[in-house]
Amino acid sequence: MVGYVIGGILAAAILVMAVHLLRQRKRLSRLAEQMEDFLAGREKPLPFSLREDTIAPLENAAAEMENRLAVEQERCRREARRTSDLTADISHQLKTPLASLRLFVEMDEGAHLAQEISQIERMEALIGSLLRLEKLCADGYEFTFADHAIRPLIESVWSRLRPLWPEKVMQIEGDAAIRCDEKWLSEAFLNLLKNACEHTAADGKITISLEQTDRAFFCTMEDNGGGAAEADLPHLFDRFYRAQDQKQSGAGLGLAIVKEIIYRHHGQISAENTKDGLRFVLSIPILNLTRS
Repeated sequence: MVGYVIGGILAAAILVMAVHLLRQRKRLSRLAEQMEDFLAGREKPLPFSLREDTIAPLENAAAEMENRLAVEQERCRREARRTSDLTADISHQLKTPLASLRLFVEMDEGAHLAQEISQIERMEALIGSLLRLEKLCADGYEFTFADHAIRPLIESVWSRLRPLWPEKVMQIEGDAAIRCDEKWLSEAFLNLLKNACEHTAADGKITISLEQTDRAFFCTMEDNGGGAAEADLPHLFDRFYRAQDQKQSGAGLGLAIVKEIIYRHHGQISAENTKDGLRFVLSIPILNLTRS
């Protein structure tokens, strides 16, 4: 009889422990989900726990971390808005005297009118590109994400460049469809293709390979322009960077804009040399943005 009582007590104790462990596991699972939702921007920071158990310190530590992150994110947003506004103001202040200068130059019709207009246009383009880059870095543009097929997007971009370089060949292999901002991703490919066209021979060739998995989109773009110096490779995406032997008159902002656009898509881009030229490797993760 005593054995049955002891056995019943042990069974009850085991059952209580099992229920307790199950509840703890559910709380930990819920905590993990809430932290993922916070990082994805779907929920506010966790509330602090008033329980007195072994999991409460972990919940409170997570809540404190999320609150600090939220405060830092808001500070960064305010700084980004101030930077964006300052950049826009400076750009406006520079554009106004340039427009006046252009008018006076055209009225004078001096012997070097064409060269003067060319330099003014270059300054205007530089200011425009710098403004776009700074606003991108300051999160000053709103990105609109939707599902888009990448191959026709690139083909549309190439149709705009082809009249400028009619003898060059662009070839696409594979296809993919991802969530992206069509306008900005098109600009990224425009700058990449323009860079390839500027650094290849008149009959140069550009090959683009597209691949998509369940987790990411991959794109490689190769040209046969001979590549870049090894010392230049780490700096190709730096603003205003130009290789010492570069003959083109670009401002060195195109690839910096590309990097920032890919960053806004949570992706990465790098450059490496091949035996024939330069290869850009681009990857963008496939994010599940539909979970409630």
